[in-house]
Amino acid sequence: MKSKFLKILAVLFAIFLIGYAAFQARNLFYNPYRTEIAVTYSVNESVHVNGIVVRTETVIEDQFGGSVSYIHEDAAKVLKNKPVAYAHASLDTVQKMERAEELQKEISLLEEASSGVSQLYGSSEFINDQIGNSVLAYSDIIGNGDFSEFGNVKDELLLYINRKTSITGEPNKFSERIEVLKEEYESLQNEINSDEANTVTSPKTGYFISSVDGFENIINKENLFEKSVSEIEDIINTDAVAVEEKIGKIADNYKWYYVVSVPREDAELFKTGKNVTVNFDGIKTPVNLEIFEIIEDDTSENIAVVLLCKTFTAEFASLRQISADIVFSTISGLRISAESVRFNENQQMGVFILDRSEVKFRAIDIVYSGSGYHVVKWKQGTKNALQLFDEVFVGGNDLYVGKVID
Repeated sequence: MKSKFLKILAVLFAIFLIGYAAFQARNLFYNPYRTEIAVTYSVNESVHVNGIVVRTETVIEDQFGGSVSYIHEDAAKVLKNKPVAYAHASLDTVQKMERAEELQKEISLLEEASSGVSQLYGSSEFINDQIGNSVLAYSDIIGNGDFSEFGNVKDELLLYINRKTSITGEPNKFSERIEVLKEEYESLQNEINSDEANTVTSPKTGYFISSVDGFENIINKENLFEKSVSEIEDIINTDAVAVEEKIGKIADNYKWYYVVSVPREDAELFKTGKNVTVNFDGIKTPVNLEIFEIIEDDTSENIAVVLLCKTFTAEFASLRQISADIVFSTISGLRISAESVRFNENQQMGVFILDRSEVKFRAIDIVYSGSGYHVVKWKQGTKNALQLFDEVFVGGNDLYVGKVID
């Protein structure tokens, strides 16, 4: 009987020890209060659209045939009857011209790196930083899949590597390499000059674009406003077809339209004369456009919005059918979790924060609500308002002003 009693007592004691250990562990590891830090945050009020670039363009006919080399880059201003390209009888000549241009670039880079001027670029550490930046730029190009700047990054990296060789005093064979390249360049130039190319001139004064896509005679800045919304939508959704036997085209003006179709419920966002920021897909640089005109009729459930752009570069010259994000405004403030919002005894909206082990209340004004979070106005320096890096209570019960939390 005594043995059975001792066994029961031992079991009870073991249960007590387990419970006590669990209680201590809970106190040690469990925190009934969850907090987060208020940080700055920005969100764009925007819509994603599909649209088409509209310009008034005159196609340059190919009167000679053969291969073409261009005198100007896209978006360059040209004058009427002035040369814009050369028509060569052989494709080989164009390839030689491309090779000659590459040689000329490499010669210039090597001459700059080997000159005494390169000593002015600073220490080896500085050049190492520049090489590192160029390598990162390479990585970005590969990661983004946008190879438009690949050539420039390659030339930049080659220049910095050559400068490092020059600055550190390491033996180099720049002069030998330059001579070899110059010999090849001069030989190519002689062959190029022996090809009697036909000169292609511009039919009018304007801005040169090398690509022709078939939309030139379908839509322009003049007939755009004669079309219905449904007709504009059809053009936006038409597949572009590369047009052969054309040299290029001349845009009449550096100003151009971007025309999009949007649901009627979004119409209130578009106000004539308002400036917006547009992020075209595949183009890193945002551009400012003006909402020029709204086209609305009963041929479609949508409306057509015409946006005017006054920026014309080679990158924009190649645009035709393109998607974009139209940004109407950017809202900035402090980001907090939606579950952190509380009300004090005066029914004022705010959050509890932990300030040096003491609970305090901070008033907030919500300016934007997202999925599971709010962006609140940052009233810098305002007493009793939420500030940057405040520690905000997200979870926890029985919170009140003045409570001390160890």
